Amino acid sequence: MLEKAFYSLSEFFGRQAGYYRTPNLVHYNEYLIDQPAWLVMSNVHDYRQAVAENPVLYGCIDILASAASNGKKYLVDLNGKEVPWTSGKTGVKQARKLFVDRPNPLQSVKEFNYERAYMYYTFGNNYVYLNNPLKTFDTDLLNVLTMYNLPSEWTIVKQTGMIYDQVDLKGIIAMYCLTNYSPTKEFTPDKIVHFNDINTSNVGNSIVGSSRLETLKMPITNTQLAFEAMNVILKSRGMQGIIKANNKDATGTQIPMSALSKKEIDETFKVKYGIQRDQNQFLISYSDIDYIKTIMNSKELGIYEEFSNNAMIISNGLKVPTELYKTYIQGATFENQIQAVRRLYQDNIIPHTENDDQYWTERLGMRNYGLELKTDWSHIPALQEAFKEKAIALLSTSRAADLAYNANIITWNDYLRAMDMDTVPDGDRYKYQRTEIPVVDLAPVKPINEPPQI
Repeated sequence: MLEKAFYSLSEFFGRQAGYYRTPNLVHYNEYLIDQPAWLVMSNVHDYRQAVAENPVLYGCIDILASAASNGKKYLVDLNGKEVPWTSGKTGVKQARKLFVDRPNPLQSVKEFNYERAYMYYTFGNNYVYLNNPLKTFDTDLLNVLTMYNLPSEWTIVKQTGMIYDQVDLKGIIAMYCLTNYSPTKEFTPDKIVHFNDINTSNVGNSIVGSSRLETLKMPITNTQLAFEAMNVILKSRGMQGIIKANNKDATGTQIPMSALSKKEIDETFKVKYGIQRDQNQFLISYSDIDYIKTIMNSKELGIYEEFSNNAMIISNGLKVPTELYKTYIQGATFENQIQAVRRLYQDNIIPHTENDDQYWTERLGMRNYGLELKTDWSHIPALQEAFKEKAIALLSTSRAADLAYNANIITWNDYLRAMDMDTVPDGDRYKYQRTEIPVVDLAPVKPINEPPQI
């Protein structure tokens, strides 16, 4: 009872100072009794609230979603040759409609992909609804008219409870349910393409992904506390210090300062001294004066350094290079920024998108029409130089491999490996072994009998 009264009083005085904790952060009051307190990250609603309230977290997810939505889709045939969007091949027109023109009436392709990535990185799951009005036909590329991202916060997966003996998705998942409708909307597994992060919680048997925000709840909490502390310091600075005049009489007894003298000193400091124009920065005094500091700034308290360190932990946890979300005073060079963008794409966005493209291809049955979905990144300015460097390196490697092969130093398979190509069964031979003229064992020629002379 006494503890509740104490917390109520502290909250009251906090409100009077213009400082109030949100309901999700109210348990932070535990720090008053030297106990750690962390954000609650137990369900999808907590994830959404954390992203909505924490600028560091939102900034990192925005970087990821923006980068993921920059790719341009294209098609290749089963031999890897690009199929132009103008081709009359079966399935090309429908694929162009979904992945290049407009996936649905409300969103552009970039908006759709941004939302997809936001759902994935926030909740660990993204559910795409395939609108197939032909209920008598299985959902595939030709009969999907539109695609929508379902809100991951309100989507649950009903499982059959049978996994390891199943050979089809329908035997594992009974239904996808959208719970923010009354009654609940239900979707059969063939109409949902489910992209999920790796499940590290061992809940859901890897069917439902787990959000990385759960693991990052400690640095997320600390950045939230740092924001609150900095806000309190900036808003409620209070008294900065005490100016103590040691006025004494001949006997050494302290003489109290009069109210008029206090007012005069206060006005003098406000008008004559400071860092504004025409103000003096230093006071030269012949009196015995002491100054007692009564407040510490955020730097002295170490708040900013802790905030920056925790922000870097969040960035690393989401695989966002820290140079792209700079929370430290020392500025990164332009070259570091370019390298950071490359790392973001090469180590995170591109491999992730390649995996998604394979799943799109499988779920839409695109190989049935001789097609596979791919994503192009060559238009990204930071990657263009990287592609150029890769091409120069490949040219240099190719020339060296050509010289080595023609000089009978390496085999044909060694040459293929240098070109990052698949080897061939009869390729472990040198050039002279592959080009020598085979000796043909000819049968003896029978002598031709000359015709008799007439």
